[in-house]
Amino acid sequence: MSRIRVVALVLLVLAVLASPFWVSALVWQATPWRTERVQLVDYSVPFVSGREHSGAIWVLNYDKYRPPTGDRWKLVGSHAGYDPTDRDHPRPISSLDLSRTDWLIVTDAYGVYKDDLKQIELERAHMDYSERIFGGLSDADAQAIADLSARGKHVLLEFNSIEEPTTPAARARIEALFGITWTGWVGRTFINLYDTLDVPRWLPREYLRQYGDDRMPLGPALAMVHRDGRLRVISDPIPERVAPTVELTARGRSALPNAKGGGGYPYWFPVLTAREGTDVLAEYLLPSLRVMDSLRAAEGIPLRIPMLTRRTDGGSHRIYLAADLADAGFPTGRYAFAGLARYRAATQAELTAATQSPERDFWQFYVPAVRALLRAPRDAPPGTPLAENDSTR
Repeated sequence: MSRIRVVALVLLVLAVLASPFWVSALVWQATPWRTERVQLVDYSVPFVSGREHSGAIWVLNYDKYRPPTGDRWKLVGSHAGYDPTDRDHPRPISSLDLSRTDWLIVTDAYGVYKDDLKQIELERAHMDYSERIFGGLSDADAQAIADLSARGKHVLLEFNSIEEPTTPAARARIEALFGITWTGWVGRTFINLYDTLDVPRWLPREYLRQYGDDRMPLGPALAMVHRDGRLRVISDPIPERVAPTVELTARGRSALPNAKGGGGYPYWFPVLTAREGTDVLAEYLLPSLRVMDSLRAAEGIPLRIPMLTRRTDGGSHRIYLAADLADAGFPTGRYAFAGLARYRAATQAELTAATQSPERDFWQFYVPAVRALLRAPRDAPPGTPLAENDSTR
């Protein structure tokens, strides 16, 4: 066989192998842009990487929701809130013109703190208490959210939006609007309480003060912290025994058919309760250890904690995702390929349910759930039960 024929054969084989990718890219390019107008807000963006809302950015680009300016969502510059490229001019929700906004998405309101700016080049956030520069939803922010909802528009809030340092009045108003109540508790699983790059410095101080012992448990532990300062630590040699697991409710399985639970959740989460009339789509299931059961009984912490809730009365969809999943913490990669979301979810299938995996949580739960939630107002005819009409493509 001549060299020309060999080269032609190789090129033909490569073209055949690459054709699914080209077809997928062409299908994505041919898909029309969404007509819904989205405003993304993040108060917690100390660094130019913008990783704190990188997951939301991927979903918005993939499903072709246009940003307020430009033709693609960028990690920095497309969002309101705190912009690390313009630190002197933060834009709170109350300052935005939301008259033409269909969806307000707030990925985090915790804020930016003085010590965040000490090691900007290393992108190392503060590990101890320091002065707040910007953050927390204000009373005016809560009023803007209420006004938007009153017009029948939609809001997706993610942790940490109603927790500290949001003002008590703003929190109360948003809790009433979203049909949830924060108990004051937050929790997080740590693989190693002695890891100074992961564990906040106040935690060992509080452990010594409250437990009277500077020898924290070795190995994995679940730390529960109340806004009044109470600290409770539950440890176990096996991470899966202390980490809460994510479970979809029957309502959630119907409304979010492509989302999957079952994994151990390793990040910060608040302990919420749902009010009457609020749909709970997903829950955290706390570990049923003897010491955990005693803690829950003493502190009034439920075994099942609402993770994803939704209210739709008045036509406005008001969603609270009590998880820190928009901060992907890993490269999410390209988005301009049709079917890529399902492919990326399928590649995580080999991970066991008990494994704590940020990638699996993102691709198998966050992406399909947020996509379905954003589509729900358009897919469900007015006045029909949403869980029976939500769909995914």
